[in-house]
Formats: sequence, structure tokens, C-alpha cells
Amino acid sequence: MLRWKAGIQDHFGANTKILIDYKFSFGYTSKKVMPERVSSPAQPKVPTRVRVCVAAWIVPGLGHLLLGRKWRALILFVSIVTMFLMGIAMQGEFFNTNSGSYLQTLGYFGELCVGLAMPAARFFGYSGGNPLFVSADFGTAYLVAAGMLNTLCILDAYDIAMGRKP
Repeated sequence: MLRWKAGIQDHFGANTKILIDYKFSFGYTSKKVMPERVSSPAQPKVPTRVRVCVAAWIVPGLGHLLLGRKWRALILFVSIVTMFLMGIAMQGEFFNTNSGSYLQTLGYFGELCVGLAMPAARFFGYSGGNPLFVSADFGTAYLVAAGMLNTLCILDAYDIAMGRKP
């Protein structure tokens, strides 16, 4: 919104502001707006923030649950775990860090961001899928996308803990 003071203010009074927005509609106000002092909310201590972030990484949605956001925690948990399980059902590959390729290493860390789901899948015998299976590429994309979505959820839990987000 553009604010413009004109010589017409002498006619209406010194406190009158003439507002011109992009639609070229005119609005006249005669109230004097005083800025309010806004106190910053108390920020939680570092161990609390670290606990929320680690909990959100280990189990998707657990950080939101610790912050009292039950429905959001449930939605995040169900969506991320479902995406991870769909990636396993499509026989997506687990990346490793032994290949020497930067993209393989980034893919590994992307899948690791899911939390305990990837080590649990390996513990229960999932070796990483079959690269010759028809939907293996889509499964790999689902596995990495689940990790990246969980990363966004960790950042969201951190912002809520800091009081930046209502």
C-alpha cells in the first residue's frame, strides 16, 4: 500500500492520512496510530529445543506431540511413515556412503532423516530393494521424500518451540 500526503490535508486536518493502494481507491482516516510495544515471548532453554528436535527426528511427529499439537503430530506421523512404507513396498533402494558419489551420499542422508524407520527396516531384513523392479525408482524417491518431509517437520517443531509460529 502506498502512503501519500497531499496538500488536501490542510483542509481535513493534520492527522488525516490519504491512502492510495494499487486499486486507486481512496480512504481517509483521522485516527492517529501510535506504535505499540510488543514484548518478545520467553524462549525455551536450549535443552528443551534440542529434546524437541531429536524427538521429531527419531519418530516423525513426536516433537509436535511433546509441544501439545496432538492432531498435527498424528497427521505427520501417519503421512511420513506411510510414505516410507510405500517406498519399501515399491522396493526402493537404500543409498549408502561407500559409493564415493556425492549424490549417493546425499540420498543416504535424505533417507536417514526419516529417523528410526530406516535402521528398523534394515534390522528386520530389508536389504534395500531390487534395482531391476519396475517401480524401484519411484520407491527410492518415496524413501528420500519421506526423509525430507521429516526434516521440514523438525524445523516446524523448532519454530513452534521458539514461539515463532502459533
